[in-house]
Amino acid sequence: MLSLGDVLANVVRAVLGGLFVLAGVLKLQSGGQFAIEIANYQLFPSLAPYLAVALPPIEVLAGVALVIPGWRRAGALCITGLLVMFTVAVTTVRLRGINVDCGCFGGDSGPITWWTVARDVLLLALAALLSLRSDRPKA
Repeated sequence: MLSLGDVLANVVRAVLGGLFVLAGVLKLQSGGQFAIEIANYQLFPSLAPYLAVALPPIEVLAGVALVIPGWRRAGALCITGLLVMFTVAVTTVRLRGINVDCGCFGGDSGPITWWTVARDVLLLALAALLSLRSDRPKA
């Protein structure tokens, strides 16, 4: 029988995994616009085209891995790493006063606000907690 903690972990996995699959797919559909949005962060603009190609499939794969037994921890660790990077990026944009669209869900994601930072921190905490859970079946 599953404990309440197991049920909650499965719900969080499904929601977080679905969120990352959706975000990755929407970014793939936005084409070159995502590269422009990355460059607008003014962190490493020369890397923007490479990140725009690499990040969406990584998000999709990590989101899928998060719900597949045997791959859950790897998915959670990957999503945790991505969220660390995203949280640092959106926080530095806010601190530097740059008015830029998030790009979090492809085009028309809206501007980065402190709510964006708070959302990323919450998602990061959830992903980190999932990465600490054992992925081994219980006896």
